[in-house]
Amino acid sequence: MGSQSRSRRRRVERAHWEWRLVGEEEGLSSSFPQAGPGSARRTHTRVPAVPLRGPGLPPARLEPLAANMAAQWLEDRLTCAICLGLYQDPVTLFCGHNFCRACIQDWLGRSEKVCPECREPFPDSAELRRNVALSGVLEELRVRPASDPGLGACCPRHGRPLELFCRTEGLCVCSVCTVRECRLHERTLLDAERREREAQLRATLEVTQQQATQAESQLQELQQRSSQIQSSACTLTSVISGKFNRLLQALEMQRNLALRDIEVAKTQALEQARDEKQRLQGHLEALSCCDHRIHNLLEQLDDRTFLQESQLLAPPGPLGPLTLPHWDEDQQLGGLKESLSQLCALLLEEGGHPRAPAEAADFGSMEAPGPLAPVASLVCPLRRKLWQSKKAHRMYYRNLTFDPISANRHFYLSQQDRRVKHCRKPRGPDGPGSFKLWQVQCAQSFQAGQHYWEPGARDPTLVYLPCHFLPARLPRFLAPRG
Repeated sequence: MGSQSRSRRRRVERAHWEWRLVGEEEGLSSSFPQAGPGSARRTHTRVPAVPLRGPGLPPARLEPLAANMAAQWLEDRLTCAICLGLYQDPVTLFCGHNFCRACIQDWLGRSEKVCPECREPFPDSAELRRNVALSGVLEELRVRPASDPGLGACCPRHGRPLELFCRTEGLCVCSVCTVRECRLHERTLLDAERREREAQLRATLEVTQQQATQAESQLQELQQRSSQIQSSACTLTSVISGKFNRLLQALEMQRNLALRDIEVAKTQALEQARDEKQRLQGHLEALSCCDHRIHNLLEQLDDRTFLQESQLLAPPGPLGPLTLPHWDEDQQLGGLKESLSQLCALLLEEGGHPRAPAEAADFGSMEAPGPLAPVASLVCPLRRKLWQSKKAHRMYYRNLTFDPISANRHFYLSQQDRRVKHCRKPRGPDGPGSFKLWQVQCAQSFQAGQHYWEPGARDPTLVYLPCHFLPARLPRFLAPRG
């Protein structure tokens, strides 16, 4: 125990003195050359120690370096030997060493029960006692702020002023760090690093200001575009609502007219049927009366009476053909279709919605996509032509089917060979008459005349509809290879 006390006393005495490295500022280097002219020399200067003040006493007036060294010494004395941090709930063993309560409990639970520093055994029945004085010092250090702002500008490793900047570590270092920890690192002066960082920050500031200006311009343009879309949407909503309201009114009127025509036609047909029914019922009554008189004559026993009454018997006339009431559904639907066609034509001829000249000029001058153009003004003429063409060629309509023999092996036919679908997986090897290309031929052929059919496709980008006169041989580009 005597040797341990002497060793501890020597460590305390060394902590109260500072070893300074004194050399020429321009002669600092990453190594210590031999003594010579202009080279750094190692000298040791003793600085008298200043006793530490306890809690509640006025702080001692220390030089910045000496005060920092004293704080460093105090921090070393208040450091746990297990976790290397400040004590947390410090406890004292029988040997006098202090540790964090959690650290020493974990140590004693995982290894033999001895002190981590002096290896003195720790009895099993002993309890860990809290060090009240040390806990008070730690609490005072935690709640007391740093009184001298200059102490924060010293190196935490050596206590010297921070004079250089280490770019490798990104930290401010002292002159001792440059010859020890940061000996092989890239270093520069603080003001030089500040000037470079200021230039970078100013460049970044210019970029951010430009981006902010550009973002504000884009935001304004987006707001204008949103306002234009809102106005166009309101106009379209009003126009479409008006069109559909007129369409609904016209449809309601046409519905009433169609129902009235159907009711009139039904009344006429039913009256005709009723007249025909009365005629047939009267004829049945006349036939029944004639049958009754004939039966009575047949039962007559007197010949003279039979002959006289038989001459007076007049059978009813012929029945005549049945006159069915006239009722033609196609005629009724034909008139309705004609009315609807005229109604759609009148509706489509109204064109698109009106737009203000200023708004149209603004839309035309912008580089962004233009406003919502009225679809009816572009599509309706073509739609009317197709409607008229379809109506004119309805009599030439033909329902075509595909020839499965000529279909490419990637084509699958369905719905009675009226639908074809392309798949990546082939359905089998090529047949003797199948196309090598993605083609399929219709099974029907026409010698002359006009013929009309309507193809449909879900993906029209790959549809090709050739129509050729095919003699005994197929054209070269349609003939299957091989």
